[in-house]
Amino acid sequence: MLPIRRVVLYKHGVGYFEREGEVEGDASVDLYFKAAEMNDVLKSLTTLDRTGGVISSISYESTKPVEKQLEDIAVRIPDQNSLRGLLAQVKGAHVAVEVGPKKVEGAIAGIEIVTRREKDATIESPRLVLLVGGQSLQSFDLLEVKSVSFLDENLRKDLGHLLDILISAKKKDLKKLTIFGKGKGRRKILASYTVETPVWKTSYRLLLGDKQPTIQGWALVDNTQEEDWESVSLSLVAGLPISFVHDLYSPRYKRRPIVEVVEEEAYAPPMLEAGAEVFAASEKAETRAYPMGAPAPCPPAAASPMAGKRSVQVQTRTVEVGDLFQYEIKNPVTVRRNQSALVPILQTTFEGRRVAVYNPEIREKNPMSAVLFKNTTGMTLEGGPVTVLEGEHYVGESMLETLKPGEERLVPFSVELGCAITVDDKSDLQEVRQARIQGGTLYLYRYRIQRRIYLLNNKTDKALDLFLEHRFQTGWDLIETEKPVEKTDHFLRFRLAVAPKKSSKFVVTEKGDEYTSYSIQNVDRDQVRIWLESRFIDRKTSEVLHGVIELSEKIALLRREIQEREQEIQALFQNQERLRENLQALGASQDEKGLRERYVAELAGEEDKLREHRTEIRGKRSELEKVEREWQKKISGVKFEAKL
Repeated sequence: MLPIRRVVLYKHGVGYFEREGEVEGDASVDLYFKAAEMNDVLKSLTTLDRTGGVISSISYESTKPVEKQLEDIAVRIPDQNSLRGLLAQVKGAHVAVEVGPKKVEGAIAGIEIVTRREKDATIESPRLVLLVGGQSLQSFDLLEVKSVSFLDENLRKDLGHLLDILISAKKKDLKKLTIFGKGKGRRKILASYTVETPVWKTSYRLLLGDKQPTIQGWALVDNTQEEDWESVSLSLVAGLPISFVHDLYSPRYKRRPIVEVVEEEAYAPPMLEAGAEVFAASEKAETRAYPMGAPAPCPPAAASPMAGKRSVQVQTRTVEVGDLFQYEIKNPVTVRRNQSALVPILQTTFEGRRVAVYNPEIREKNPMSAVLFKNTTGMTLEGGPVTVLEGEHYVGESMLETLKPGEERLVPFSVELGCAITVDDKSDLQEVRQARIQGGTLYLYRYRIQRRIYLLNNKTDKALDLFLEHRFQTGWDLIETEKPVEKTDHFLRFRLAVAPKKSSKFVVTEKGDEYTSYSIQNVDRDQVRIWLESRFIDRKTSEVLHGVIELSEKIALLRREIQEREQEIQALFQNQERLRENLQALGASQDEKGLRERYVAELAGEEDKLREHRTEIRGKRSELEKVEREWQKKISGVKFEAKL
């Protein structure tokens, strides 16, 4: 067994393990892993013989169930009377038996049960029967046999394999992996691998007081393996290296094509037809000769259905999402199996002070007490929960995000009830300052002035160093307001000194653009007049818009006329249907003959009207398309911009 010497735990859920130990001569080393770990082990296992030997091979247990593995072995070892039961199964096996002071070699003929009575009891004595020298059968009391040695090497291997299977089954889900080394003398063997492990975690304590504050960091590690970590070198690594699971443990088979010998069916004697006509020599079919043994040309073979398939190469693109950093634990660490441990990783002073932070979206009425934390520890601090203590008293908790050396962060930990803050919003909309026509739309731009008034009431006996967070609007400018000390993704952060037992006011003023849009496709004459009077457009643009309106009116007239003609055509169709029904109902009398002629004449007249209406519709549609193109062109050509 190679003991664990080094453990490296990663934040993305794997652990790297190094084992090191000594072996002598040709030796094998057994390691045990959970079945779920085998894929990772087979993917990452690295072995080295550091002192001149070689690693000849590594074997590991199959995924085949124990029952299936036992099917391949003919012998069994019963739970009771193991020796007698085993020897009874290997009749014919050559053995060396040590009975008392002598040693006898022979072939097992069987187990004989001898019964004898002693007083009132019946005693059964099993006796081993051997064929000795191929000539005589000898019987030995099995209870007096000191040892039985199997002389058949194959049988010895089968029994060893059987015992290996049985012991593996007793170890629940564990799979054995054996490293075979070859060499001379005592040598050091190193084995390393990665397997899935629980993610290590961090937690911190911030100790505030009159002097410089202190941070204490702890790592929480879990040993879920079936082995103790005894005085191991422990490293904790954070970051996002690429890691994945790939099935190497399960046997993989490739489907092979089945090829069969082509057999020709037997033929019945052929019956040939008699010749009916004889051709001249010139009319004979062309005959080609092929050399002996050469096959005649064959038509091209049909393409194999697999010929068009190709293996698709899967490509993986890796993206760097963060730097790896690690904590090297200086002292050896011991964690018993299926236990967890708190491991100290940090204890040092840092640059920081107690402040207050107000964000109305977190808490509307009060600011939060916080620590202005600057990472002067010289280490990258992995994110985790923080417990804050002040003067040996618990004062709150927070979450610390990952901090690089030199980074500064506000860490809120409790509500500052001694300070109350109210917010008042005011908004002013200014007159139109710019007009612009583009893409068929008139845009009227205005300024909006937004003021947010923060009323601060500090009821405590101490001054507050307050960070006020104000959500800004993208594209708006800050006016008449002091410059913020910091800008985050969504907030402007102002720093204010709030005097004790006093109220104060802080105003944030922003100016931004707003616009109203009008589509000039639907504009009317009154709207154009108002725009011109308001100086949103000039007189030239007004004339162009009147031209757009005239074309819009012409388009509406043409559409209305086309619709009227289509309605008239529909009415003519309905009347023609009535006339045809009447014609079918008429008989052959003289009066009905005159009525028939009148109906036919009326149908002919309506056909003329239909022809005229269709011709008119085609003309108006052509004119409509022309006017619409002109209308679209005029709209897209309208461009205007003026500052008011």
